[in-house]
Amino acid sequence: MSMASRLGGVALALGLLAPLPVGAQSAALATEEGARAIAGAVRDWLARQAGDAVDLSGLALEVKPEGDSYRVALPFGGSYFDGGLALGDGAVVATVKPLDGGRWEVVNAALPSQLRAEMRQGPGGEPSVMAIAIESQQTTGTYDPSLAGPSAFVTRLVGYSSEMRAAAGVQTSRIGKLEGRTEWLPTGTGRVTIQGDSTLEDYSSVQPLPDGTQVQVSIERMGGATRIENFDADGFGALLRTAFEIGAAAKAQAKDGNGARPEDKALATRLLGQVFAMMDALETDYSYENLRVEGGPMFSGSLRRMGFGLSAGAPDGKMQMKLRLALEGLESPLIPPGPWVEFIPHKVALTPRLGGVPKEALLVLLRRAIETEGQGMEDDAMAMIAANPVALGIDSLVMDVGPLRLTGEGSLEVVSPDDASGEAELRATGLDALIRRANAVPELKMAAPVLIFLKGIGRQEGKETIWHITYSDRKVMVNDTDLSDMMPLK
Repeated sequence: MSMASRLGGVALALGLLAPLPVGAQSAALATEEGARAIAGAVRDWLARQAGDAVDLSGLALEVKPEGDSYRVALPFGGSYFDGGLALGDGAVVATVKPLDGGRWEVVNAALPSQLRAEMRQGPGGEPSVMAIAIESQQTTGTYDPSLAGPSAFVTRLVGYSSEMRAAAGVQTSRIGKLEGRTEWLPTGTGRVTIQGDSTLEDYSSVQPLPDGTQVQVSIERMGGATRIENFDADGFGALLRTAFEIGAAAKAQAKDGNGARPEDKALATRLLGQVFAMMDALETDYSYENLRVEGGPMFSGSLRRMGFGLSAGAPDGKMQMKLRLALEGLESPLIPPGPWVEFIPHKVALTPRLGGVPKEALLVLLRRAIETEGQGMEDDAMAMIAANPVALGIDSLVMDVGPLRLTGEGSLEVVSPDDASGEAELRATGLDALIRRANAVPELKMAAPVLIFLKGIGRQEGKETIWHITYSDRKVMVNDTDLSDMMPLK
C-alpha cells in the first residue's frame, strides 16, 4: 500500500478543521458559544461536501470547550451505502486552539486507535472484514481556514497494523513508524499548493495468492516528497458530490438493466471537467531501501534500493507526464548461478516522458468518448495525434552491466503509427572490458560478436564509445551506418 493511502486517514482527521470559523480570535478560555459555532460550521461544511448522498441528520458531532481549546469529535460508527459498509464505533478527534487573525493551532488530531469495518459486495455477498490498530499517533500544526495564509502540519504514527479477512484469505500489513510534514501555500481564492515529505520505517505485509500460498513484502525504509500545484480545495466538495451521484446512477443502471441515460453522460462529463480543473500539476518522488519479496521462486527477490517518481501537468497548455524509475542491487533465485550473475544489470535508472497533446484537445476527445460511448474513439484519437504529434522521450538512462556503464537520452515524435521521427545518443564506458570478459567465459562467447559489431559502428571519444541514432522515413542510422534492413520496423 502506498504512502499516500497510509496518510489518507490523517487527511480525514485534518478534514475536520476545514470548516472552523475564520473570524475566531484567540482567547483565554474557550466558551460554549464558541463550541456551538464550530459545531454548526462543521455540519454545514459536511453537508456541502456530501450533498444528498449522505444523511447527516443523525450525525453525533461533539464539540466541547476544554480550557483555552476545543475538542471536536466526529463519531462514524454505523451502516452506510445501503449496508455495503459497516463501521465499528470510533471517532475522528481534533483538539484545536484559536489564534489571532482567524488561524487555529492544531494541538492534536487523530484517528481511533482501534477500528473495525465490514464490507459486502452486493446483497448476500460474502463480507470482508478489516481491523486497524494504531499504537500511538499525533498530528499538530497551524491552520488558516480562509486559505489566505499558509498552513502546516506534522504527523507522527507508531505501530500501525491492519488485517483484512476475505474469501481469498487473510491479508495483513504493519508499519513500525511513519512521519510526515505538509504545507498548504495559498495560490488564489480557494486554491493552495500542497507540498510535503514523509518517511516510513519497517513496513511488512502478507498477501494471499489464489493457489493458497502467500507473498510477503518488507521494506526497511521508504521516503520522499509530493507536491500538488494550485489544488482546488474549495471545489473538491463539488467533485465529491458528482462522484456520489455517478455511484448512485451506476447502481440504478445495474438494478434496472438499462443503458446509460443522457443525464448519466452529463454527470460523467461534469466529473471529467472537475478532475481536469482540480490541480495544475503533480510531482512525487520516493525511494525504497532494502525491499524484499518472498513467496516461492516466481515471487522472491530483493532490491537494495528502488526509486519511483511521477510528474504530470500541462506546461504551456500541453499535457506532459514523466516517470523516474531506478533499481539497484537486484538479487533473485530466478537468476542462475555462475557467470551470468555478473551480467545481470546491477543498476538501472531511466526517466521516460510522454507529452505533446494539448490539455483542451484531450478533454474534448474524452468528452466525445463519453457522449458516443466510445464509438469512433480510435479514429478521433488518431486525428488528434495527427494535429498534435505525441512526443516520447527518455530524458536520462543509466545502466551498469559488469564493467560496462551505459548512459543515454533520446526523443521521438509520433504523428501516426506509420509516421515517426526522432534521435537518441548512447554513450558507453567499459565496452572493451566487457568484450574481453565475454570472450573469457564459455557461456557468454556467443555475445562477443554482437558486442564487437556494436564497438565497430560506434564512435570513439577517449574512453567512451558513442552511438548517435536517428530514425526518419522508416530509416535507422547509427552514426554513419544504415541499419534499416536489420530492424523489424522495415
